[in-house]
Amino acid sequence: MEITVKVNYKNDNLQRLRQAAGLSQSQLAKAAGVNVRVYQNYEQGVRDISKAQLSTLLRICKALSCKLTDIVTDTETSELLAEYEQ
Repeated sequence: MEITVKVNYKNDNLQRLRQAAGLSQSQLAKAAGVNVRVYQNYEQGVRDISKAQLSTLLRICKALSCKLTDIVTDTETSELLAEYEQ
């Protein structure tokens, strides 16, 4: 018997920040220098944004004018970032 587990990393903050900036997914991807499909996967939760390269995360943050803690979904990473920023 095979068991399959699908993990969803849906990133509501990423979507909310993008929409607040008035950008489409393709516009944000272009501004951040990220492939549009890769960006869509981060926002939709197909890919875990916490596993992205730091340079990718920073380009997305720069395009959204936000902090890294605003888009990272992993609890441990969020806590480490909060400690680092103190």
